[in-house]
Amino acid sequence: HATAVRGIHRAGRYLKMSAAAFVVAPSGRDAQRTSARRAWRTLNFAPSVAGSPRCLNVVRSSRPERRAVIRACSAQAETEPSSAPAPFSAAGMGVKEFFERSVGAWKSQRSSHNLAWAQFEAVNSDIVIEALELSHSDVAQICAQYDTSVDAALLAVRMSWEGYSDWDEDEVLAGSTVLVVVEDERNAGRLLRSEGYAETIPAVGSWRMQSDGTFVLDTFYDRAAAEERIWFATPDLRMRVSMIKTSAGSGVLTASFSSEIRKRTESAK
Repeated sequence: HATAVRGIHRAGRYLKMSAAAFVVAPSGRDAQRTSARRAWRTLNFAPSVAGSPRCLNVVRSSRPERRAVIRACSAQAETEPSSAPAPFSAAGMGVKEFFERSVGAWKSQRSSHNLAWAQFEAVNSDIVIEALELSHSDVAQICAQYDTSVDAALLAVRMSWEGYSDWDEDEVLAGSTVLVVVEDERNAGRLLRSEGYAETIPAVGSWRMQSDGTFVLDTFYDRAAAEERIWFATPDLRMRVSMIKTSAGSGVLTASFSSEIRKRTESAK
């Protein structure tokens, strides 16, 4: 549409120049006719505006009809809604949509800095997130462990992972945990876990959704505290920033960044 409109306006400028030249400079008629023909040639080969073939055949019409068609096509192109999809934005995303979008298989690349030992670690992992019914026995067990009614749970997922670290490529880093989301207030609540992030023990964290769609999770353990921020850059790309702090939260022990790309099945491709 935009290409056609530019061609139409360019043609209109050539017509105005041609008309003025015919009045003030009769001797330049041949040159101006050539310019006008070039303008109509450009218009004739322009894409159809809003699917109207009249925009491509105006060269065969009289001058008043040509002007009317140009105005109609320009107005139609400006008012016609664009068929291009709107760009993705995570702004305003709620926690339910966040976890629904997270369900699936992901390929994760994590870069981790151990600040205390001044060491760097790279980890490649395969992550699978699947939705669980609230009636699942694992969900009931976790809720009972934290004295929380299953009716208070908003949703539940199981997250499994398997990866390798460049520290020891022979060691397989694998595990699984069940996450139960409880929304205590709008865009905030608790996350019950069968296994924590910083320590492999049951843990409960406090989560909140920011206005830009970032899921923020704070979890306190006996010997450490963890802060995670996860957000969608696109529907198939998640970003994760994590920090492991001292139990008092006064110092950062480890900082990491992960990019997680959704794995497509052959049928989805």
